[in-house]
Amino acid sequence: MGINKKQTLNASKRYLMMLALIYLSCSELEDQELEDPMVNPSFSFLQDVNKLYFSVNAESSYKGEELDSVLVFWHGINRDESPDKLNLNDGGVQGDIIMNDDIFTIKILNDKDYLNNDLTDVTGLVFMDYSAVFGSEVFTLRDSVLIGNIIPRIESVVADTVIQRPSDATVSLHLIKAEVFDADGLETIKWAGFTSFHVEGDSLMNNGNPIYLHDDGSEVILYEPNITSGDSIKGDGLFSFRIPVYGTGFEDPNFQTKAGTFKWRFLAQDKSNDYSNMVEHEIVIQ
Repeated sequence: MGINKKQTLNASKRYLMMLALIYLSCSELEDQELEDPMVNPSFSFLQDVNKLYFSVNAESSYKGEELDSVLVFWHGINRDESPDKLNLNDGGVQGDIIMNDDIFTIKILNDKDYLNNDLTDVTGLVFMDYSAVFGSEVFTLRDSVLIGNIIPRIESVVADTVIQRPSDATVSLHLIKAEVFDADGLETIKWAGFTSFHVEGDSLMNNGNPIYLHDDGSEVILYEPNITSGDSIKGDGLFSFRIPVYGTGFEDPNFQTKAGTFKWRFLAQDKSNDYSNMVEHEIVIQ
């Protein structure tokens, strides 16, 4: 059976359309590559080490020009502020993990000595602009990131450095305080407390569980008949507890306080289950 001219014409049209689609598809890909020499910007506020982390993927060339440098202009919480100009690198240093993988990075201390726009107890949007320089061409990628939960912070600890045990069968109470701050509000703090590590015994007291501090204004009876935390003012961010120190006259092991050097390690946790940095206090019980 022969092929008529109409069938041949239709086949030719289909072939030309296919070529056009392939050409357009390739052109679109080329245009997209030209339009996006920088992708995947990333920012993190590493609160546990108080550092800012920036990274972005950058192509090695753009519009026929080789990549010269990659920068980030860091505005902090206000895009109208004069930015910090930071050079990103792909050399496996300053927070960059893998050398020459086209991911350009910097990790920098969040401090006034290094940044004009350091972050201090802020939530909300922060702003940055990434720039890649290709010869005379500069490609800029504007970005903003929403900072969510800010971890709590232990501002100070008030506690004895030396405690002398009573020489008889009595108990002395010693007030411990920790000032805790949270930029998201004191109401977001879940708990504050400390663990007690006995240096000579190489062991944790209280089965390793935290000894909790309270910001309750001593309104709550913690132990019968009338033992309260010893906290002065409810809701002021000062978390308190009076620890009992048993005298040497007690024979019952349940009512004996060990002597030695202790490291008290204070922590706070918020309702997002994020922890503060640890604050350590050393005390000697004699």
